[in-house]
Amino acid sequence: MKTPAFRQGGSSLIEVLIALGLVAVTMLGLLALQLRTLGLQKDSLDRRAAAVLVGGFADRVSVNFTAFRAGNYDTTGSDLGPTDTPPTATTACGTATNCTPAEVAARDWALFQIEVRNRLPQGVAYLRSDATNTQITVGWLDPARTDAQTGSAAAGANDADCTAVGLTNDSYRCYTARVSP
Repeated sequence: MKTPAFRQGGSSLIEVLIALGLVAVTMLGLLALQLRTLGLQKDSLDRRAAAVLVGGFADRVSVNFTAFRAGNYDTTGSDLGPTDTPPTATTACGTATNCTPAEVAARDWALFQIEVRNRLPQGVAYLRSDATNTQITVGWLDPARTDAQTGSAAAGANDADCTAVGLTNDSYRCYTARVSP
């Protein structure tokens, strides 16, 4: 006697569950990728803001070459560190109609510090000058470098540009540029 042949007319419940499981795993992977992309985008925006700030300040230094040559931009003692308060106002000139190059340099530095603190999270600014060039370092607090459980960055995660200016907080990222007007 012949056994009748059965034809399957649809999907079984197990096949549907397997397909749904694969879709769920794929969606979780895409979600993780999206979250990582958002974190990298934030870092990219901070780096761009730092580069724009440093570029603008470098232009100011180049325009005020007399003050640069005289060493008026060597503000090693007036860096804007993580616990420092930026100036609330810029310095005024001695006379209302004519600023000296040194007064312009002081005003440029004060404006730069205000901009750094306003545009970067916990922004810091360091300036080092010598006879041939000026090194400008801008840093910002990067929450992605901070461990949520301990509140500190991973050991050995110091940014080399931050370490070069004496910033030892591992949660900071830094951007450094040299200017030779």
